Amino acid sequence: MRSALVMVMALALGAAQAMAFELVSEAEVQAEQRALAERGPLPNVPRTRSISLGPRITVVTPGAADAALRTPLRIELRFQPNGEAKVNPASLKVLYGFLGVDLTAKLREHAQVSESGVLAEQARIPPGKHRLRVQISDTLGRTGETELRFQVND
Repeated sequence: MRSALVMVMALALGAAQAMAFELVSEAEVQAEQRALAERGPLPNVPRTRSISLGPRITVVTPGAADAALRTPLRIELRFQPNGEAKVNPASLKVLYGFLGVDLTAKLREHAQVSESGVLAEQARIPPGKHRLRVQISDTLGRTGETELRFQVND
């Protein structure tokens, strides 16, 4: 009976890991680290802005208080349009780090993207400090942007 329970738990864990997807690769992290070493450290000031009254992006998870993040991560963002315009989910852009590596296609393949936001479950990101820049536009072409900064522990 106990071995059957252990086998069921192992299968469940394997299924959960199979659902995980690589959002940021080790090679992308290494390229980012090389570029930062050449440039020097970036200021530790997260950015949130709306250009021309574009949609507001709210980071639900990971939150700023999530100090000890472990991979795989849940990434949840909420979009709020401004005025009569609607959020254009096709305009979503997710860029990684100082180099601005475009992660949009990877995220779209594994996440739910809609006018109301993004939900990505089981995103694998290597240990270290990371920065994602998220941009979304509305039906009037106005763009909102926010930046997520977080650290993933081993």
